[in-house]
Amino acid sequence: MTETFDVECPGCGETKGPITTHPGTVGIHCSCGVSSSVDIEAQEIGDWWER
Repeated sequence: MTETFDVECPGCGETKGPITTHPGTVGIHCSCGVSSSVDIEAQEIGDWWER
């Protein structure tokens, strides 16, 4: 079975996921106007910025 996890948006705290584990990073975009990178190995938000 594929492992997944969730992260919270650093702008509004909304839960984003499920995110599938694999090497590298992915990006998320929230309706509050925040975009961020997610470090898959650490399962946490990396850099983030407001759009």
